[in-house]
Amino acid sequence: MVAATEKQRYILQAEIREARGSRQSQALRAGGKVPAVIYGLKGGTVAVSLDAPRAETAIHSGAHLVDVSINGQVEHVLIKEVQYDHLQRNIEHVDLLRIDPNQRVRVKIPLDFRGTPKGAKQGGILEVQIAEVELEVLPLEIPDVLRVNVENLDLHEILHAKDIPLSAGAKLLHAADQIIAQVRTVKEEVAVVATEAAATEPEVIGKKAEEEAEAPAAGAAAGAAAAPKAPAKK
Repeated sequence: MVAATEKQRYILQAEIREARGSRQSQALRAGGKVPAVIYGLKGGTVAVSLDAPRAETAIHSGAHLVDVSINGQVEHVLIKEVQYDHLQRNIEHVDLLRIDPNQRVRVKIPLDFRGTPKGAKQGGILEVQIAEVELEVLPLEIPDVLRVNVENLDLHEILHAKDIPLSAGAKLLHAADQIIAQVRTVKEEVAVVATEAAATEPEVIGKKAEEEAEAPAAGAAAGAAAAPKAPAKK
């Protein structure tokens, strides 16, 4: 089972930002800040800026809940969405959702697969189809990660969503029979990849028919060119 544990709660210092827009956001980033918005409950939407290094530390730690301090007033928020630049390196914007400790929230939690599948001894490999799952859970019970033991998975066996261990108060927002991972042989894996690659190739409709039609047409044209012209009538 995945039990709730006491986690480090990061405190992010925030400043109200009056000016908005792409130019202002670029200026903030150049100055070591990250644009963000705080919304939810009855507090309205507030545009703020966060210290970039501190925000990155909190986000990259896997934390979901943080405290944001604005002019000495602390708000408890959930890191709802993080936008990165096109290289997926620098944080461009952060959405922060105010939380009520007694109100469930929806969050995406990464899966951490532990152990070597039993089927690996028979040449099998673990094929992961879903690397994170969505939960509905109370804010203070949000796990940073869900650890899943795959040691007992034999060759051709499947790990379904219903097999993921959860704390008592968490609800998995996936179909119970959804495939999370399975143990395949290397040959099966290669066959699947080949099939997927073939399926992505565009099909040229009517190409063969056009080629077949062009062949006699070309022959007819050649025959017409070789035939002597009828003498002109005088």
